[in-house]
Amino acid sequence: MKITTSNTRFGANFNKENNLIDFKLFSKNGTDAILCLFHKKTGEESFLNIKMEKDGDIFKASVDLSTPEFNGILTGQPLYYGYRVFGPNYEYNKKWKAGSKEGFKSKLDNLNNRFNPNKLAYDPYTKELSHLHLDVCENLDMFRSNEFYFEDNQKIAPKSVFKINEDIKIQTVSKRALVDEIIGEVHLKSLTALNNTPHAGTYKAAGEFASNLKALGITMVEFLPVAEFDNKEDIGNYWGYMPLCYFAPHKKYSFNQNDGEAVTEFREMINALHKEDIKVCLDVVYNHTGEAKIYNGNKEDVNLFSYALIDNREYYKSGNDGFYAANSGCHNDSNTAGDGFKNLIVDSLEYWINQGVDAFRFDLATSLMDTKTDGSVYYDKNKSIVGHLKDELQKRGIKINNPDEADDGVNLIAEPWTCSGYNAYQLGNFPEFFGEWNDISRNTIRAFSVRPKSVDFLAVRHILQGSPHKFKNPERSINFISCHDGFTLWDLNSYDRKAADTCGGSDWELCSSYNGDKTLRDKAIRNEMALLTLSYGCFMTQVDDIVLHSKNGNNNSYNIDGPVNYINFNNLGEEKSELSKFIKNLIDFRKANNIFKDRAYIENMEFYGHLARPLPDILPFWTLPEMNFMSFMTNNNNTTLFAAMNKGYNKVKFILPKEGFIGGRNYHIIFDTKNNDFDPDGVLYIPEGEEPTYTIEPYTMVLMLVK
Repeated sequence: MKITTSNTRFGANFNKENNLIDFKLFSKNGTDAILCLFHKKTGEESFLNIKMEKDGDIFKASVDLSTPEFNGILTGQPLYYGYRVFGPNYEYNKKWKAGSKEGFKSKLDNLNNRFNPNKLAYDPYTKELSHLHLDVCENLDMFRSNEFYFEDNQKIAPKSVFKINEDIKIQTVSKRALVDEIIGEVHLKSLTALNNTPHAGTYKAAGEFASNLKALGITMVEFLPVAEFDNKEDIGNYWGYMPLCYFAPHKKYSFNQNDGEAVTEFREMINALHKEDIKVCLDVVYNHTGEAKIYNGNKEDVNLFSYALIDNREYYKSGNDGFYAANSGCHNDSNTAGDGFKNLIVDSLEYWINQGVDAFRFDLATSLMDTKTDGSVYYDKNKSIVGHLKDELQKRGIKINNPDEADDGVNLIAEPWTCSGYNAYQLGNFPEFFGEWNDISRNTIRAFSVRPKSVDFLAVRHILQGSPHKFKNPERSINFISCHDGFTLWDLNSYDRKAADTCGGSDWELCSSYNGDKTLRDKAIRNEMALLTLSYGCFMTQVDDIVLHSKNGNNNSYNIDGPVNYINFNNLGEEKSELSKFIKNLIDFRKANNIFKDRAYIENMEFYGHLARPLPDILPFWTLPEMNFMSFMTNNNNTTLFAAMNKGYNKVKFILPKEGFIGGRNYHIIFDTKNNDFDPDGVLYIPEGEEPTYTIEPYTMVLMLVK
């Protein structure tokens, strides 16, 4: 069992020994700060304002809970608070009061400071945000540096919520290496949105769904972002990639909407999943925030929510011209080389781990390799936070597992690219303790079915062997076919192009409708999932794809909180139910056979042509366009497997390698992707005639057990 803990290095923390709430705010460039305390989240002015003391880069203040005005906090009543921060562009003097111009010099100075004490800042370390800015101000005027710059917004501003939550015991999970996991990526609300319960789409419902995830074969659920985010940004941000608070669970996912209770429900969800031996991975978005945005090309007109108000220079990358760098494609880039944001990354990871989280997937993780604090970029995996992350966490008693290491530590997974900027694609270049999303395996698996002429068997061999041309340790490869970005498995095999109502989305994505041929479509789906199963590394799928969820051709549904994203696990229909069963059989087979997690799987691979002769290890041979058939045999101490694949449009009659008959052994068919039949123990294959041959259909794979 593990006991959750609530305290963090900065932010508001309960000091049990002295009966205090200690407040700490990091701001390297801030000169003065006022802590503002509220009884309610909206509609009133602060009942107490405390001038904070600065010690180095940290503002400090404490509140004594034994005083009458704080009655109830010790018994669970929430307290609301925020900060007013002064700096070089807006200096503090004793004459200043909320809404005053006293001390004002500029909205933006030549060092990129944006301090404005008229705007209440929420705490970057808050465990909950009372509400969102767009909930109370549709055009955000009161939270911008526009004509309302000097207007005091404290009555409507989102507040940080402090509440004393009882720590709970959380069940621990089995020690498993990352390469042993079956990762299921899913949106938390979409997972249960269609459940017939009052709490559908919440942390509570996700916890209750744990046994269903286990039945699907999932051993690690990877949730799209659950840290508090701006779900109303622009035309909506349902997926959660506009982060506001890195320590606060998204409140709208909590069934219990009482202030301060979201973290408790989140912990209970973790515990429920752990009881089914399912690990939890969080998608974390440190490359940008949902705050910083420049309006109409005017660098002085930006959102002022928290980070920009507390220390714009420490939290964001800006050029000498004052404009935010935006290689993330989301209005701003975080200053991941600055002390403020480096603190925040390590501290927030520690916090989530203390709530029971087992792994993290870092969105656009190349940005975390950046060593520059200005508008330029220079990626260095050793000198950046990426290179130091393992050591920083281990200093706090947190073990980081390598992908091939089965221990009680935490796993880290990188999305090894960002949207733009020099050398933004870094597949294979992260430190060895990171797993990495492998888009080469994704594209190769898709191309095998969708554009078979475009892919050669060298590419197929690479993904079968864990992409050795990219990874020294093949266990680091996270293999997948589809994820939240792009088509679902069903749609990539049902559409020739994205749907017209898609908001953005790639036009070049590999997909096909196979001219409406459902037989080819179903075979392609079986091939793709089979090739994923046979690929060495970590197996990842969307939970949606196990039940063949369709988004009707929408390959970028990030902005839709509706049925297109909600997963229907029931009433799949006849054409999907048998395919779904085949996918589940593949997952179960991979889990049951340790050969897929044994380096012997790739070390003992022997490749054959259709005459059962070993294929030469000469690279040009493997890229011959006329090469449409390949087979391989491999084994470890327990299992011998034989697989054959035909990516051409003609049948291939091939000879079964004699090695499979040594010692009285025979070939047993586990599956042939020409249909949905599946037998994990294998059905004895009796060749016709004297020669041991097998005929494989066009665009088909077969897997056999040799025993």
